[in-house]
Amino acid sequence: MFKRLSLYTLLLCLVPFFIWGISYQWHGNSQLTEADYWLYLLTETGSVPYALITCVLFTLLFTFLFKNPKQWILGVIVMGISVIATQAAKTGTKALFEEPRPFTVYLAEQTHSTPENFYKNDRTLRAEIASNFYSMDSITPAWLVHHYENETGYSFPSGHSIFAATWLMLAVGFTQLLGNRSFKAKLLVAGIAVWGLLMLISRVRLGMHYPIDLLVATLLAWLLNSIIFFFLKKKAIFVIK
Repeated sequence: MFKRLSLYTLLLCLVPFFIWGISYQWHGNSQLTEADYWLYLLTETGSVPYALITCVLFTLLFTFLFKNPKQWILGVIVMGISVIATQAAKTGTKALFEEPRPFTVYLAEQTHSTPENFYKNDRTLRAEIASNFYSMDSITPAWLVHHYENETGYSFPSGHSIFAATWLMLAVGFTQLLGNRSFKAKLLVAGIAVWGLLMLISRVRLGMHYPIDLLVATLLAWLLNSIIFFFLKKKAIFVIK
């Protein structure tokens, strides 16, 4: 199980490694294409409040993995613990490091200010500053301006990435723990893996994160979920009979 968790973690880590490998750096939205709107729609599946819908959808999609309703209910509790724990770890790390997002750094550079001055303001004022600046930028579409308004927090690590990585770890962990090797199980894992990869790509592409934010978020999700599944392996309700 832990080898499989590590394998899919490595798969997600290929995104930041690839970005570093090609020396890609976000610096404004001059390279945006129509395809990036679809990445925005995907990234919104990890944004509040839509992330709650995503959680409900995944808990329902996971139903067939469990042998009975009692197992599924316990599984849902585990999913909730995993999501809450990883998001709490993300929030604590953000507060500790206070790293600015790429789009806020760009805003500061263009207005001859500093990211520190931007983050001295409360979230309401930050949203207003971001909206005013990017609304005047003809190459930034309205949907992205709206996204910037709602995402003026810190960058490191990526909350969307840890959210996506967590659900992939849950899919891999439960299929391994419950011994479900069916085509549906493989399709579920593959689908969430593709969704996760695109989520990580979208965060850099839209100017929300640096590759290091993605990498650390993915590793945090792997670490916390590995601990969770280590203990779950000892729970009799999940023992394959």
